Amino acid sequence: MQMIKELEDMLVAITHYDTISLQPNSGANGEFAGLMAIKKYHESRGEGERNICLIPTSAHGTNPATAVMCGMKVVPIGCDENGNIDVEIVKEMIKKYPGKISAAMITYPSTHGVFEARVKEICEIVHADGGQIYLDGANLNAVLGLTSPGIIGADVGHLNLHKTFAIPHGGGGPGVGAIGAKMHLKPFIPGHTVIPVSGRKDGAVSAAPYGNGGILPISYSFIKLLGTEGLLKSAQQAILNANYIGARL
Repeated sequence: MQMIKELEDMLVAITHYDTISLQPNSGANGEFAGLMAIKKYHESRGEGERNICLIPTSAHGTNPATAVMCGMKVVPIGCDENGNIDVEIVKEMIKKYPGKISAAMITYPSTHGVFEARVKEICEIVHADGGQIYLDGANLNAVLGLTSPGIIGADVGHLNLHKTFAIPHGGGGPGVGAIGAKMHLKPFIPGHTVIPVSGRKDGAVSAAPYGNGGILPISYSFIKLLGTEGLLKSAQQAILNANYIGARL
């Protein structure tokens, strides 16, 4: 439990979220947990009618699938020729569905490998209407030490310990789609009916309270061994490698 708590604290420091749940077993599982937290949050405020989820057309296929599983209506947002989210379409959709926006799901950097220059503006536009930002952390390995979901303006999002933090994932091996969340969403992230997590008993998305707990020491050791400087270097190297492969292709 000490190791798990230290890992959570380190992930909080890296992401600038306020709390971490290690329960989800995959990124898609984390998406479900995060969107359900958003849904419950709106319901707790008497705004259960918010059911629109804005998703860029550049998104990973699990994003719209998860939103539908959570009972949301997916409204696609187009991108420009470079893969950036079209901010004007975001504004148009919020005008079209005032008070109905539940969340916007964005990936940073995007699946196109684009670091959205106006990502903070997008978050502010959605927040101004009362919506929440879900940040897909599939590409977090290009962010470590450079920026973070919390700095960008995300309310909740997953980070794949099996992608970014060294857990071997080949052949569909075990994953951890941990989610980070801001404090206002903490009451709604996964608990466990048998072994409560921070006092929470409901909302479990995995059979075990800490998901694939047996592989957490791998990510714990990875972060401890690399430290702040090493994590930054790993992100810089990831970006260099991606650009090298892109140029070669």
